[in-house]
Formats: sequence, structure tokens, C-alpha cells
Amino acid sequence: MKKPTHFFDERGGRFPYFFMLCFFSITFSHAQKESPPGVKSNGIAGAVCASADTEHHLQAVANSAFAEKISSTSNYKNHYLLPELYTSSFDIVFPWKKICLTGYAQRFGPQHYKELRMGIGLAQRIGHTALGLRVNWEQLAIEGFSTQQAFTCELGGIVALTSRLNFGAHLYNFTLSSFEHQPLPVILKCGLSGQVLNDLVVSAEVEKNTYEPLIVKWGAHYRIAAPVQLLLGFRHPAYSLHAGIFFSHRALHVGYSLSWNFRLGLSQEFGIALSMKK
Repeated sequence: MKKPTHFFDERGGRFPYFFMLCFFSITFSHAQKESPPGVKSNGIAGAVCASADTEHHLQAVANSAFAEKISSTSNYKNHYLLPELYTSSFDIVFPWKKICLTGYAQRFGPQHYKELRMGIGLAQRIGHTALGLRVNWEQLAIEGFSTQQAFTCELGGIVALTSRLNFGAHLYNFTLSSFEHQPLPVILKCGLSGQVLNDLVVSAEVEKNTYEPLIVKWGAHYRIAAPVQLLLGFRHPAYSLHAGIFFSHRALHVGYSLSWNFRLGLSQEFGIALSMKK
């Protein structure tokens, strides 16, 4: 007898495996919208919406307004040491005259359950304020079900309260978009970022997802030498501890970060970027 080729027709335990994989994938995919890829961002627990650092533009679109160089970044993140659960992404930042254009592509999950996201953004600095807007195309594909697509929008802003203290806010999906059978969350982030010492920046952020409890994040990055930064962060009530290291030398930027969830385990992320003058 010919062996069935469709995933749902196979026996021998693959369906329970598929069910568990989809369950964890759906759970972690919500986290993807809260914490998109980014080594430096993951290293400080995602407390970045007030940071004047373009490295965090995937998490907060207004951050790209501070870009001074053209750059492209590639990231790979493994979730909880499960080979099937990973996120890969590529993005580009292009400052032009008084504005900054950004674009990215991102994939989460294996072939049987995957999410694709692509987006283009625009940011600009106006005096002591930075504003950004991004439009995303999102696709959800589960084997055996119809593929779903949606367009979402993000809006963000950063205001310099003093020469060393910033306030930032970011809103995801203010258009209330949703998939056909799965609503997409609305996520609001607000935070502060302050330069405590010349080489030390500390940030704090609160985040509310319409389907999740309030999350509080703390983060810090310390420049121990001209090319090296150490990162540290914590999220509550997710109870995850974050750390990382970031190295920059001329046009090359390399980073590694990890996070430990006290219930689910270890996640790791690696990123490499190249930059060039305009």
C-alpha cells in the first residue's frame, strides 16, 4: 500500500508531535510581535522604545530616525533550544536627507507552522522629537489549513526630556487588523531611557498586550571599551533574565545574546551587521 503523503494522514505519532509543535509555535509567535529579532534588544529584555539607537528599529520604529549610516543586519534566534522553533530575519536601514527608510523580512517556525512578516518604515527627527511609522504584511501558514494574511501598522515616537533622558512610546496594530480565524493583538509600549554615566545607559519599559498581562522590562548596556558593549535585562512577570555582548569595529558589528525563561529554558540569538557611510 502506498504510504500517505499528507501530513495529517500519517500515523505513528506524528500528529501528537505536530499538535505540540503548533501549540508552542502559536504561544511563541505572540512573543515575536512583542520582541522581534535583535541581539542588542534581546540583551536588554526589549526595553528599547525610548532608546536613541537605530539597532532597535525592529522593536520601535522611531529608533531608526537616529541612523547616520546605511546598514544591513541579519539575525538568527533559536527559542528554548528547540530546533523547530527559530526566527530568522534580515533588515536594512537607509538614512536619506532628513528622513530614514527601513525595510525588513522575517520568518518564524518550521515548514508545518510558519509566520512570515515583511515591512517598510519611515522615520524622521524633528527638533528634540523622533517619529516613525511602519506598514507590515503578515502571513500565517499552518499545514492542512488555509493561509491567512493581514496588513498591520505601527507608530512610534521618542522625545528628549533632557540631554540625558528620553521618553518613548510605540503602538503596534492601531488599525485593529486580524487574521480570518485569529485576532492580532494591539500592543502599547511606553518607557524611559537615561544615560546614567558616559558609558552606561539604563532603560525601563512597560508593555500591554490586549491578550496578555502587563509586562515590565528593565535593561542596561555598558561600554567596557570602545568596540565592546555588555548587555543585561530582566522581564517581569515573564521571569526571564537577559544578557549579551555586542562588538563593533569600523563597518562590522557582531552580537550574541541569550535569555533564560525560568519556566521554558534558554533562547539564543546571533546577529551580524554591516554599515557604510551615506
